[in-house]
Amino acid sequence: MQISPAKGEQSPLAKLFRGKNLTGNPRIVRDLVASLHNNIQEWNIIHLHGLDILKNITSIKKDGEYSNQLDILCNDLEDDCIKLHEIVKNLEHLSYQLRTAVLLKKEPKNLFLTWPIEKYGHVAEIIYNAYKNEVAVKYSILENVAHDHRESAKMLHLAMWVRQVEIPENINLLLESMLLETGFR
Repeated sequence: MQISPAKGEQSPLAKLFRGKNLTGNPRIVRDLVASLHNNIQEWNIIHLHGLDILKNITSIKKDGEYSNQLDILCNDLEDDCIKLHEIVKNLEHLSYQLRTAVLLKKEPKNLFLTWPIEKYGHVAEIIYNAYKNEVAVKYSILENVAHDHRESAKMLHLAMWVRQVEIPENINLLLESMLLETGFR
């Protein structure tokens, strides 16, 4: 008996675009949505790396002393914050491009399934603003994590990093909706 892998249902749009090359606004919007998704995936990787660094910082920070190891870890966390800031700049640029795609629209109907082209720019703007606010929190954690050795402060920094308080829970839903709408899901 031969076992074959299970195959999930493809979205109607994925079936529609199979084997076809998109052009014009649909191609532009689809590529920008893919870039938006890739940037958020990169954010998630760096976020998890920063969490590991932050755990190490909180474990070695016992008193008011500053060791070389603490300095190295803080520099590594700063590098991650810089990378996260670069991603936010990319998200800003992608949001701008999606908002200006409205000006290029010539088709009177929706580009893909149900969303008007304006919605892509609006959703990208929401995503950009959330990540822009979150990177400010990350920098605040970076600036304070090495200076307070109280357990409550260490736990606060860890909780703020993990929770990503400025990124609302509906951001993933919005991103997944964009991916579904453009045929990536």
